Amino acid sequence: MKRLLLLLSVVCCLSSINAQQVEEFSLLRENAFVLNPALAGTQGWIHGTATFRKQFTKIEQSPYTALLAMDGEIKDKRLGIGGYVIHDVTGPTGKTSGTVSIAYSIPLYKNKYSTRFSNGKANHTLSIGASISVVQYRLEANKLLLDNPGDPRLYTSTGYKIYPDASFGIYYRYKNNFYASVSVPQLMGLNINYRGDDGTAMIKKVQHLNILLGGKIELARGNFSIDPVASFRWTKGGPPQGDIGVRFMMYKIFYVGANYRSLNYGVFEGGFSVKDLFFVSYAYSQNFSTYRNDIGSTHELSLSFKLEKKGKVWRGAGPALRF
Repeated sequence: MKRLLLLLSVVCCLSSINAQQVEEFSLLRENAFVLNPALAGTQGWIHGTATFRKQFTKIEQSPYTALLAMDGEIKDKRLGIGGYVIHDVTGPTGKTSGTVSIAYSIPLYKNKYSTRFSNGKANHTLSIGASISVVQYRLEANKLLLDNPGDPRLYTSTGYKIYPDASFGIYYRYKNNFYASVSVPQLMGLNINYRGDDGTAMIKKVQHLNILLGGKIELARGNFSIDPVASFRWTKGGPPQGDIGVRFMMYKIFYVGANYRSLNYGVFEGGFSVKDLFFVSYAYSQNFSTYRNDIGSTHELSLSFKLEKKGKVWRGAGPALRF
């Protein structure tokens, strides 16, 4: 069964069918910047995230994703910049990419008590962003598991391809109560061709549509909050995917939450603040379909931090949560 499942995953990656090709995360809020460049600098301080995600733990050589990201605001310029490095492995296929993002924020309504335009002071903020990436795709043919040993292999060694890519996004926020994010990754839609003894296999990179909606309902004078979230992911020819869930935040230092993900997944998450500087978040995902129990669960761990400059000193800016 393990060999069969791994082979099916490789076939999906190497065939010409269209499917979800962009990394997905269980911790939607912590990793939102990776999917939408318009989020760069929108919080008004330096924000960093390190995330590790391991999927289908009962399968040998199961997929995993590692991420390092950072973004921040250029003060008084309405500009945000950021970047990230992501390493994604799915059995014998994988990719490593480096991305640089820039965003421009437009305060749609200036708070009358503010002395300057700033992302943190505007009641309504619209941000437009774009990113460029350099992506290395890999195919390790020696890891392909064939049902028939006589089948021709695409490769006998590791193949590498390097391609550019780009993304575009829009982000809107009303105070700290509501936000909406729309982005299109993989704008360039290039083909990745691997040549072997039996011909050429083409991986067609296609544009995706990512939508993220969320908000915050404060209770007990801000000591508690209910944070709903919903997301939608779609690409032509692939099955649409979505999440809907809620977090319960306590004193801005601890939260618990749960999401329902399409295809019968449940996501359970929790996190806590460390000395007002770091925030540790963890998510556990499980598919509740009986025929999928043999693939195992998915685990995701994220460490976030944020800094702001007070005078000439950089210091922690409170709980390191993006929203």
